[in-house]
Formats: sequence, C-alpha cells, structure tokens
Amino acid sequence: MRRGLILMAAITLGLPVVGAGQGSAPKFGVMNVLRAIVECAEGKAANEEFQKKFEAKREELARKQKEVETLRQQLSSQAATLNDEAKAALNRSIESKTTDLQRSQEDAEKEFSDLRNQIFNRIGSKLAPLVQQYAKENKFTLVLDSSSQTTQLTYIDPTIDITDDVIKRYDATQVSSNAAPTASPAPPASPKAPAAAKPTAAPPALKK
Repeated sequence: MRRGLILMAAITLGLPVVGAGQGSAPKFGVMNVLRAIVECAEGKAANEEFQKKFEAKREELARKQKEVETLRQQLSSQAATLNDEAKAALNRSIESKTTDLQRSQEDAEKEFSDLRNQIFNRIGSKLAPLVQQYAKENKFTLVLDSSSQTTQLTYIDPTIDITDDVIKRYDATQVSSNAAPTASPAPPASPKAPAAAKPTAAPPALKK
C-alpha cells in the first residue's frame, strides 16, 4: 500500500519543479510529497475518515469470514450424522458465503483504492501550484520528490528540505480560504412608522 501511495503522490504533483531564472546560481530543493499530503491538516482529517471506513469494512469482512468458518466446522463435526441432503445444503451455503466473501473483499479493495486516489488527487491538485509558487519565490532551480522511489536520492541535506514550509503554507492557505466569510445580504429595512402628530399647544388662559 505504501508503494502505491508514494507512486500516486509523485504522479499527482508532477515534480520536479523548475523555478529559477536564467543566469542564477543553481539552487536545489527536495520535498517529501507523500509526507506533505498525509501530514497537512486536510490530509490528517482525510486519513482519519479513511481509517474509520476501513475499520468498519474490515469488521464486516471478518464477520463474513467467521460465518464461513463456522459452517465448515459444522460440516466437519457433523459429517457422520448428516444425511446426504443436509450435507449438500450445507456445502451450498458454504460455497455461496465464500463467493460472497471473495466478492466483498474485491469490492473493498477497489473502493479503498479509489478513495485513496481521490484523497491524493484532491490534495495534490491544490498542493502542486503552491509548490510551484514557493519554488519561484525562493529561486529554486529544481525541486525533487524525496518520497518517490524513481528519484533514488542517496543523501539529502536537511537544510534544502522544503516539506515543512510547504505544509505550513498549505495549511495557512486552507484556513484562510475556509475562514473567509460569505457576505450575507442585509435584511430589508422595515417600514418606518409614521411620526406621531405633535399635540397642539393649549391656548393661553384668558385674563380676567
């Protein structure tokens, strides 16, 4: 699974990134794309949700597996006492549940593979332009993905690893975009009540 995650991360971002202009001294950087995706705030939340669904599915498959094992034990322990019709019915039930279990396992594998790819594609599509921008701002000539097995880096100077900086920038970008309030229309002005008529001053008392 880890190999698949790394491969998908490399494909998603399409590293390396060229960032420096002509005439500049070469400046190289590395980034662990896999770590950036799984350790950013959005990635952590997505992974937590992924694990919840995975555990629920694993429990479901374990229950089906247990049902098959129980029927097989029943057939084995009661083989001497069951008639041919009962044995045949039990065998059909075992075969049916085994087939259902195999299909459920295949469906689960495809479901979680698709879900994992969706997570990488969603985060990677937003991470890629941010990495491009970061590389240009910091005049990087080349940024390599240290999580990709195809890169084959034998040594990495920690000072040129930009992963933490990219994660911080990505999280800050997501927080600011999520926190932007949507302007709500002002409530319609309520009609003003007509001004009360001023009382007419009483006439001065007549002098006697």
